[in-house]
Amino acid sequence: MLFRARRTLAVCGFLAACSSKTTTTETADVTSEDVTQDAAADTGSTDTTGLPVLATATGDANFAIAANGWYRGDLHFHTNYSDDAKKQGGDDLAEALVIADAWRDPVYTNVNPGTAGNGLDFVAVTDHRTDAALHDPNFKHDHLIVIPGEEFGGTGHAGIWGLKKHITADPVNGEPANTRIQNAIDEAHADGALFSPNHPTQDNAWVWDVKGFDGIEVWNGPWSAFYGPTTESDVDSRAKGIGAEGPFIRQAAIRGGGGGSNAQAMIFWQYHLSDGRHLAPVGGGDRHMLLPAGLPTTYVHQARKPEFDGVHGQAIGPAGILGGIAARETFVSRSPFGAQVELAAEGTDGVLHTMGADLTAGQTYAIHISVSRAAGGRLKLYSAPLGKAADGKWPDAKVVYEARIENQRVAGTWQWQVPASGAWLHAVVLEPLIVLPLPQTLDQVVALLAKLPAGKDLGGMVQVFANLVGPNDTITDASGCDPTKWDPWMGECMPADKATWATYYIPDPVVRLLSTWFENGEPTQFCAGAVSSAFMAK
Repeated sequence: MLFRARRTLAVCGFLAACSSKTTTTETADVTSEDVTQDAAADTGSTDTTGLPVLATATGDANFAIAANGWYRGDLHFHTNYSDDAKKQGGDDLAEALVIADAWRDPVYTNVNPGTAGNGLDFVAVTDHRTDAALHDPNFKHDHLIVIPGEEFGGTGHAGIWGLKKHITADPVNGEPANTRIQNAIDEAHADGALFSPNHPTQDNAWVWDVKGFDGIEVWNGPWSAFYGPTTESDVDSRAKGIGAEGPFIRQAAIRGGGGGSNAQAMIFWQYHLSDGRHLAPVGGGDRHMLLPAGLPTTYVHQARKPEFDGVHGQAIGPAGILGGIAARETFVSRSPFGAQVELAAEGTDGVLHTMGADLTAGQTYAIHISVSRAAGGRLKLYSAPLGKAADGKWPDAKVVYEARIENQRVAGTWQWQVPASGAWLHAVVLEPLIVLPLPQTLDQVVALLAKLPAGKDLGGMVQVFANLVGPNDTITDASGCDPTKWDPWMGECMPADKATWATYYIPDPVVRLLSTWFENGEPTQFCAGAVSSAFMAK
């Protein structure tokens, strides 16, 4: 037998909860003056923390699957058509697409109990400033929906999905730099594509003063491990260099650094919401080499058509994925095995609105909550009013409802009374940071990941990876991968990667550490599990 039967590593959500409870609700007001923590529960129960406990629900914990209209994938993925990926030991298009689908590899699922059924459904190929991959005869896959795309830009990057042809970031016919970015957004839309700023609060910050894009990458790579947050001096430097500055980036840089660059990107997105710009939250692994696709994973909802019953999601094609993003029916999870979340808003007229919908200000909505694969974690609902606060700043989001998650599938309802001036609301799911005792071999990894990185300093991440891989000839020679030598607490070389540098499956307990949830610069007992799209009531 090739593989040793071993381990039950903490891949979230193997079993669904098996009972339901009748729930009660209370109402909380969201006003422009303040947004306060609502102590109301929908279960009628609390624990010693004073927080309500979401009720146990029935059904499979892995509910966000194609059969239910949910498609999971990666919207930020590089091949060797990106010059930096080629220099770093990345992979050509054909090999890269095999790697993107590697979560379904039986070699992996047979050795890792509970992982089957979590493979990706789509991947967007987004090489830097080129459409070369689109013309490659290997731009196809028998399972994955392959979305034609590009990573646009130089100062500030953006994902373009549904790309028909390359869109330049270089000024055309002497147009100002900021005008070129606005025109690029318009050109993408004219071609039926979507446009979304990538990693907007890393050192290469999105400082452009433009409108009309469709989403924001609120989660780039592991939540807290790669890059430090944008600083005000970064904004000064970038804005001076391009002669423009958007209305949100400086405030995000000043107020949002204590949780890391992705937490700051979420704040950047929230400020857009407060300005009435209703955008989809998305995530991207930004894979160039070494790490697999899907860290994080973006989930997109697109209703299935009866004629596609029993057929894999390939039937909806790239247009179906883009349609779900355009409708803002998305959430982002830390990995294909991370938390899942779905919200629905029910008006007093009984009409049910899907996650990401536009609602009406001054009304009361029952927010129906469904969360899975986050037992031991927290559900937080964030909200803020529309418009600027009295000090002329965008209002910081506040937690209006928080509840404990004690089972692998839970549900509840919370009443949202929207002020007449309007507001928005979205969810964050936190998972427990550590669910199994970690071996001493990971002590240095734990210590390194308990600190937020600064700027582009990847020294800590290099040390983390060195600890996970150890002395290993496969790093620079993927053909030497031998799954019989896999260690459950180490990076596992990916058999699908057969050329140049190896790619590694990362153990789920380590993915949690890479996703540590920080507050005010300090690590908490939780990891980031999922971020949902927002309701906006005007």
